[in-house]
Amino acid sequence: RGKESGRSAREAIVRVPPNCRVSELESGDAVGELREPGERLLIAAGGQGGEGNGDGYRRTRDSRRNYPPGGSTRARLLLSMTLVADVGLIGHPNAGKSTLLRAATRARPKVADYPFTTLVPNLGVCEGGGGAMLWLDIPGLLEGAHEGRGLGRAFLRHVERCRLLLHLVDGESAEPAAEYLAINRELQLYSPRLAATPQVVLVSKAELPHVAERINETVAAIRAVAPHGRILPFSAHSGLNVQQLMQRTHALLRQVQHQQAQEAEAEAEEAEAEEA
Repeated sequence: RGKESGRSAREAIVRVPPNCRVSELESGDAVGELREPGERLLIAAGGQGGEGNGDGYRRTRDSRRNYPPGGSTRARLLLSMTLVADVGLIGHPNAGKSTLLRAATRARPKVADYPFTTLVPNLGVCEGGGGAMLWLDIPGLLEGAHEGRGLGRAFLRHVERCRLLLHLVDGESAEPAAEYLAINRELQLYSPRLAATPQVVLVSKAELPHVAERINETVAAIRAVAPHGRILPFSAHSGLNVQQLMQRTHALLRQVQHQQAQEAEAEAEEAEAEEA
C-alpha cells in the first residue's frame, strides 16, 4: 500500500494459546506471559505518526525525504509454551525422578541407568494421597543450568508455575548436602520466585543396601542445610514410603493452595482499597 496516509493504522494482533511466554530472542529476557484466554500483551508499540508513505512516494528523488518521526519498537521475540502442573520433580541427572513418576502415576517415561534419559518433560496424574495431582518431571539439572548448561534452562520454565517441588537427592551421592544446595542455587539464579516454591526433599534409592546403611547420616546432612524438615527417604522400586509421600504431598499441596488463595484475596482487597 504505497500511498497510505499513515493515519488509523490497524493493530497487528498475534493470537496464541494460553500459557504462552514471550521473551527476547537474543537475551532470553522475559517480556511477559499470557496465561488466561482473552489476555493481551503489548510487545511492540507503533510510532508517533508521520506523513505516511504517500508523501514519500511523491518525493522518491528528494534526498531530504521525511520519514515518520520514530518512537516505534522493533524486537526479535521468541514465543514458547509452558506446561502447568501442581507438583514439579527436580534434581540432578539420574536421581530417580522418572522412576518415581512411574511408581506414583500411570506415566511411562524412559528409565535407564545413565544420565539424561529424560530429554523432554513428562506429565503424570497421581491419584493417591486423597486426590488427583498433576506431576511434572523435567530433565536433570546441572550446575550452570540457569545459563543454559545441559537441558536445564529449556525446561526450568515449566516448573515455575508448580505450587510444590519434589527435590530428589541421589541416595548414592557422596555429598548429598552439596548436591541439594547446588540445585537450589540454580533455582535462585534462574528465578527467585521459583526458589521460594515450597519443597519436599526426597532421598532416592533407599532400597540399596549401601544407601540404607547410611540413610540416617544422609538425611542428617541435608537437614543441617535445609530451611525445613520435610525430608523423606524412599524407594520407587520397593515402594518404601511411596504411599506416605503421596499422602504428605497432597496434604502439603492443599495447604499451599489455601495459603495462595488467602494471599490473592488480600491483594485484591488491598487493590480495591487503593482505588477507593
